[in-house]
Amino acid sequence: MNKKKINRGQVLVIVIAVMLFLMIIIPALIYWTQNQAKWSVKQQKKSIAFNLAEAGIDRGLWKVKSSTSIWNMASKGQVITGYNFDITYSDIPGGIYRIKFSSGPAGSEVTVTAEGKDSGSKEIRAIKVIFKNQTIPGAIISKGIITWANAFEAHWGPIMSHGNINITDAVAAKKYYPRKFSRQVVSSLPSYPRDINGLTPPNTDNVEWWSDYPVPDLPQLDFATLKSSAQATNTLNIYGCSKMSINPNPSGHPWGWWGSNKCNLGGAAGSHNGLKHFQNAWNHPWARKGYTWFWDQGDLIFTGGTAAKGCGIWGNVIVRGTLTNYQGDNYYFTGKVPSEAWREYTKITETTGDTAATNQYPADNGYQKNRATFNFGSETWTGGPASYNTDVGLRGFLYVGGNYDIKRDMDIYGAVWVEGSVSKATGAAERTIIFFDDSLSLPAFNVVLVRLWWGEIMPSSQAWP
Repeated sequence: MNKKKINRGQVLVIVIAVMLFLMIIIPALIYWTQNQAKWSVKQQKKSIAFNLAEAGIDRGLWKVKSSTSIWNMASKGQVITGYNFDITYSDIPGGIYRIKFSSGPAGSEVTVTAEGKDSGSKEIRAIKVIFKNQTIPGAIISKGIITWANAFEAHWGPIMSHGNINITDAVAAKKYYPRKFSRQVVSSLPSYPRDINGLTPPNTDNVEWWSDYPVPDLPQLDFATLKSSAQATNTLNIYGCSKMSINPNPSGHPWGWWGSNKCNLGGAAGSHNGLKHFQNAWNHPWARKGYTWFWDQGDLIFTGGTAAKGCGIWGNVIVRGTLTNYQGDNYYFTGKVPSEAWREYTKITETTGDTAATNQYPADNGYQKNRATFNFGSETWTGGPASYNTDVGLRGFLYVGGNYDIKRDMDIYGAVWVEGSVSKATGAAERTIIFFDDSLSLPAFNVVLVRLWWGEIMPSSQAWP
């Protein structure tokens, strides 16, 4: 057979195969292109509806934070005009949205539901968020920088800062608890890294640290009410035990406590004279009355004695200036543990997380479980201090209007709010521990909201107004 005819036949077969392929694929490509355009438009419409729902959540958050009276109404299930799916808002181009407040699911919580509706496609998307009003939302909250180092740790509640959270030594960096939230950056040592790229995403590991996070506003404490409370109980700027110092130093002995048990309150050393003050909790009954102790006479220094004769108080301590603490602790009792304290221990070390084992952290009762109480001063946990070193110096809330400089080990059960920066001195033999008490309640002018849950839900069947 002629070789040229064979080659021409092969080429013809190839051409026919290509034409058949094109006849099949081109209509499919045209169909896919047309539908891809439709799908893109549909997805854009869905995004518009979703963005409108998010705008509704933002508006609802603004409203519920606007005053304590609005929050109280919403948390009690009272209808608020404009926030009961009774009004549609059209201030966002592309569609409308509506908002609904409902109380709960638990006390001091409000559920905000928002629905967005695309004006063109009529697509509807819905988002639900649960907020909790918690004046003190974490174990430590700071307006400045938190330096996390030198045997300083917190349990049962997160660390929150409007500035950086700087983990500066290996002792602290090896502990992957509690959760750490910063409006700026959570940084650590290169050998135990956290955020290695600053404010550039990604900004979290979704387990232990969050940078560029919307940390709640600081509570606007009602200092006038707190001061009046101290005046009523004679715990306002009172002078206490010897060896205390403040800057500037007024005449006499300033308010506070010291480990010698030798009080000088206008009488002989060691006589308490019936004046309300606090020092070692077991020798000073006023220390355990739950009073507010208020100091607005400049910066304050707690000068300490031995750990066995350290501080012990049950109440709130308000220091409007800077606080430097050289005091130990000596207060033991059984205290309540937050019901969701276990959330802080998803990651405990670099290689270990929460497991079915007990006692991995204080009050640990297994995987994602914790006990309801903890015995301070007579109980510890795996890797924790000796049980007698879990006693505390303060059972309550500590406010510091300046910087909080920790020179010695005074554990706290409650929370610490610092307007300035927090730092821990080097060389301390015993760690300083903050055990979070989520039941703290203080007079405040603003609503401090913590987001408990966020998610997209099915739109309601309620007709739009």
